[in-house]
Amino acid sequence: MTTLEKVLELKAKVKHLMNAEVADAMRREGIIYKVNYGVSIPELKALAKPYLGDHELALELFREEIRECKLLATMIDDPELITGEQLDEWANDFTNPEIVEQVCGNLFWRTGYALSRSIEWCLDDDELFQKAGLLIIARKASDPNVGVNLLQPYIGVIENMADTMTDTILSSMSFALREIAKRSPELCGMVLSAAQRMTQLDNELAAWLGNELIYELTEA
Repeated sequence: MTTLEKVLELKAKVKHLMNAEVADAMRREGIIYKVNYGVSIPELKALAKPYLGDHELALELFREEIRECKLLATMIDDPELITGEQLDEWANDFTNPEIVEQVCGNLFWRTGYALSRSIEWCLDDDELFQKAGLLIIARKASDPNVGVNLLQPYIGVIENMADTMTDTILSSMSFALREIAKRSPELCGMVLSAAQRMTQLDNELAAWLGNELIYELTEA
């Protein structure tokens, strides 16, 4: 079967699973795509299984202006074959929280460009890129193959984001700091210190998150 035939096959399967109510609900919540069939993530994961690792298929799927095709691409692609150019090209589609979560959580964090891009994106003015950077940091922090010394600088980077944080990045910032804290007692102590400073910020979300982290990490 050619790559084009696989794309057509998957598009037909996606349309068969269409859920207009879900698509409408997503649109009302501001999760906007040019075409959205409202197919659930578990259903997409099941569709992706027979094609795992098919890099060419993933490239073609992501070019489609269809939500499900783009998400399938993130589930199918081989992270070892991704180039920096592809990563940046796909990042141009960071237009809503869902696509950011799926691209970064399924794929980008497993690439050789993950750490460098995560810092770059955390320093970006665009909140969705900030969210992407934080999600990658969180996933890399949970990877035992990533050295503890590589994670330390991220605490300061994340803390510096706290003063201007909004709801868009709240959960991702929390996720990243919690995962970093789990890696070692030293990192946990550094996250606690950052959390204490966050409680003194004028930003209500930052202060709330700081208190939540202090409670969780000291209770543990």
